[in-house]
Amino acid sequence: MIKNRLWLIPCCAFGLQLSIHAQDMANVDTEPVPLHLIEAASSQREIIISGLDSLKTLSYYDPLYTAEDSLIFNRMRKIQRTIPLALNEKIKSYIDKYISRNYNPYMSKLQGLAQYYFPIYEKIFSENQLPDEIKYISVIESSLDPHLVSRSGAVGLWQFMYPTAKIYDLTMDSYVDERKDPYAACYAASRYFRDAYDEFNDWLLALASYNCGRGCVRRAIQRSGLQNPDFWQLSPYLPKETQDYIPKFIAMAYTLKHADEYGISIASTDLAWEGKPIMVERPTNLEQIAQAVNLPLETVKKFNPAYKRSVINASTESPKRLILPDTDHLNDSLLYAALNNQLEVSAGMLANVDDASSIKKNPSGKGERLAAVSGKSTRRAAAYTTYTVRKGDTLSHIAARFKGATVSQIKADNNLNSTRLKIGQKLRIKKS
Repeated sequence: MIKNRLWLIPCCAFGLQLSIHAQDMANVDTEPVPLHLIEAASSQREIIISGLDSLKTLSYYDPLYTAEDSLIFNRMRKIQRTIPLALNEKIKSYIDKYISRNYNPYMSKLQGLAQYYFPIYEKIFSENQLPDEIKYISVIESSLDPHLVSRSGAVGLWQFMYPTAKIYDLTMDSYVDERKDPYAACYAASRYFRDAYDEFNDWLLALASYNCGRGCVRRAIQRSGLQNPDFWQLSPYLPKETQDYIPKFIAMAYTLKHADEYGISIASTDLAWEGKPIMVERPTNLEQIAQAVNLPLETVKKFNPAYKRSVINASTESPKRLILPDTDHLNDSLLYAALNNQLEVSAGMLANVDDASSIKKNPSGKGERLAAVSGKSTRRAAAYTTYTVRKGDTLSHIAARFKGATVSQIKADNNLNSTRLKIGQKLRIKKS
């Protein structure tokens, strides 16, 4: 430890020199800084960051006996962010399994699916101010297969049981099962993890409760007699499956983070295009959507795994999410017609649909896209609806319920200075 503190002295001195130099430079007219000086400063910064990484340690680890143990330990320290990682014999055994030759095809498939699903998860976790490392739980739960059904009846990418899915406002009926929707299910999982962390104040216990339930963790704490235990202290009192759940999570996070080093490639998938989510307000035929994006119907269904039929039963009162594969062959005119059930009209008439191009030209503007697909003008007076905050709601969760709504817009319309909400609070939500 003394050695580490001494090491900090030159780093701090270097930072002080840079600060003084920056102040001096601000007071005089200077020529642009030469590129080699910028590169040198960047290099020094990387050295400092690397040194700070070396000061981090893991929350729990067994003695290191081999060079491979030391390598994994150091890599694990560098990828550790909000959720505390660890390294013990059980974790190493799972790492050995995941990097083995037999597992290579499976891990490559996961890498391929992760290219599509992980950006979705990362965006939602960021909106909800949650650690994005949680995304690896979905890998452990479902192998990123939205159609997976467990022996106990849990369904989807985040493996929600029916009662829990209902608690977190997921829709399940004869047309749709939102446990299979990557967006809806991840928003629901975000709410669960926030609730669990608020209760246990320990990320690994919050993740463990996703496997065995919060009640199970409460009972384990009661049996242990421990005050505010962490996962490793409580592990002997948890079910065997849950004792293994966190080591699997940590091992998977480590292995996928270092996939290149272990020769794990990115397998091709049918989800090769970016998915553009839009909200639709009328029944929409997926066969017509497939024609508009020039892909097989089965491929379009893979982007929309929540729907049980080839028709999305959307309405103005109950808009639904449609995920469009953004291919190079997407035909805006055909897409406009498909979204408005007009695909039967002649090609000559389709060429006169001027506002159809706005669907693709403005990929980030939900309100504009929604107006385009419904044939409405975006230049209309703003109308509002009132939403009453319920237990477990977050601004991002509320925004996801209303087409065109965003967290920043809701905050602005309601003069909110933070994202904190109160049960029963009334919010004005702008209609798009």
